[in-house]
Amino acid sequence: MSSEALFLFITAVTVLYWFMFYTFMKESGQMKDERGRRINQIASEKILIVVQMLLLVGILAVNAFPSTNPVKILALIYIVAIFGHAALRYYYLRVM
Repeated sequence: MSSEALFLFITAVTVLYWFMFYTFMKESGQMKDERGRRINQIASEKILIVVQMLLLVGILAVNAFPSTNPVKILALIYIVAIFGHAALRYYYLRVM
């Protein structure tokens, strides 16, 4: 994937995520009550741990394999972070 295509893909994913986030928060009113804030906090804490581990693996991969493109690894971590956070927030909304 070229850098221009990667940029367009990341931009599209980000716009999609923010649209989904805005729609979800507007329809559910999640940030108006303590439960919604707590769900967001728990999801953020969990995804932060995942992102830290992925960054460590990415650093080790770039170090071990010099031909690995760090930009693509960071793009993957970014996508995992935004969609992982949304998925965890949805999961905790159903569980809590």
